[in-house]
Amino acid sequence: MGVEQSATSRRNFIKTAATSLAAITILPSHVVAGLGHRPPSSRLSIAAIGVGGVGFKNLNAMNEENIVALCDVDKSYGLKAFRRWPAAVRYVDFRKMFEAEKNIDAVLIAAPDHIHAHAACVAMKLGKHVFVQSPMGHSVQEIRRMAQLSKLYPIVSQVGNTIASSGISRRVSEIIWNGDLGEIREVDVWSSGPEWPQGYLPDTKKTNVPATLDWDLFLGPAEFIPYKENYTPFGWRAFWSFGSGTLGSEAPYLLEPVFRALKLGVASAVDASSSFYDLSVAPVTSKIVFEFNRRDNLPKLSLPPVCISWYDGGLMPNLPRDVPDELSLVDFKSGIIFKGNEGLLFVNVFDEKLFLVKNGKIIESEAPQTIFRVASSQHGHEADWLRACKEQESNRLACSASFESQLALSETILVGNMALRLQSLKRKLYWDTLRSKFSNIGEDELVSISSPARFSIENAFPVYNKQMQQYNATQLVEQWVNPTYREGWNLV
Repeated sequence: MGVEQSATSRRNFIKTAATSLAAITILPSHVVAGLGHRPPSSRLSIAAIGVGGVGFKNLNAMNEENIVALCDVDKSYGLKAFRRWPAAVRYVDFRKMFEAEKNIDAVLIAAPDHIHAHAACVAMKLGKHVFVQSPMGHSVQEIRRMAQLSKLYPIVSQVGNTIASSGISRRVSEIIWNGDLGEIREVDVWSSGPEWPQGYLPDTKKTNVPATLDWDLFLGPAEFIPYKENYTPFGWRAFWSFGSGTLGSEAPYLLEPVFRALKLGVASAVDASSSFYDLSVAPVTSKIVFEFNRRDNLPKLSLPPVCISWYDGGLMPNLPRDVPDELSLVDFKSGIIFKGNEGLLFVNVFDEKLFLVKNGKIIESEAPQTIFRVASSQHGHEADWLRACKEQESNRLACSASFESQLALSETILVGNMALRLQSLKRKLYWDTLRSKFSNIGEDELVSISSPARFSIENAFPVYNKQMQQYNATQLVEQWVNPTYREGWNLV
């Protein structure tokens, strides 16, 4: 996820950053200008795909640039953006937008997850800078292609993982790298999500597509399914065809400080359990345990194998021993607990609070600040991307969340979501990232997935009826890793 940077001198920083593609530390633009970089000045011509929700917020953060084109498959949902930037040309199909708009410098992509890679790859091959909302992509093949193209073309990539630009993530790294916690072999991470209906199949009755929505373009590369009100404009996150469930929506932010501080690669093993799920809908509650191999030691810290336990849907980790009474997990909507052999670190990512606990007391860390911060502002993450887009390629500093830097985190999340759907195998699964498969699943092994239980009363006794279906596990994994797409939507 990055390299540790010393603040001893600007000269040393530049030398280190120039020799490491993995550098994650970013200087504020006014400092960059003072180091001989071209200061950001000219306005970028920006196009946006998906402008009704988070995309609208991203665009507001880029408002000082030239917003030239807006694309949304739902004319009603995108209306506020169309009114906000009336001079921008409107589109429904992003492919037609790219054909018509030849002067785009950069593209914001905030459509549903299954569109991310398809739009981003086209943009990068056209030489456009790309900002893609989190999560990065919808399959292992997609995110690897995105990272590959981001290196082949002279573009700036950024995943909309705002925590990657935060001061709290950098401070966590400084405390851990200073050795304040000692060896860390366990980490608990939890989310209060989902914040949308999940774990329920859509109503079976026929529903008319709203006149303002182009359902065929919303589906894009996904297999055709009839429109349901559950899907748009927000509920698509719960369905595997379009979204990535709670893990895909929340884990990029909550796991970012963990991956950065512990220098994690892709998980080597995963074990998952959950409430009801099937091949169309994600569960409302889940627990997933990820295992990671040993990494190279840091000057003040060894990096042994580590286990990360993920909880969501109301599940919470147990409070460790020797924690002072004034520290309660009730105060954390979502959070992280790093468990070291010399101390604990509680992190409230979204409120940017942390608590270092040693010998049953909350103490202040004396770890020095060694990592440069992104210029702090409400829109620092977007500004970080815009700054990099405007800098000369020869001396450009990488963004906080470039595609390459987010690849291991994104793949781990996708592996976790696959394990959720394979949990009837009833064992830990070992992920072979080089071969893109679980090494301990047999070619003919089957997984069983149940329908929701139907409750009825028969002869005064309650009866729960459910049907089980079986699928070839290897074939499912192959499809999830490298999906087949509808005609006309192959990944470029």
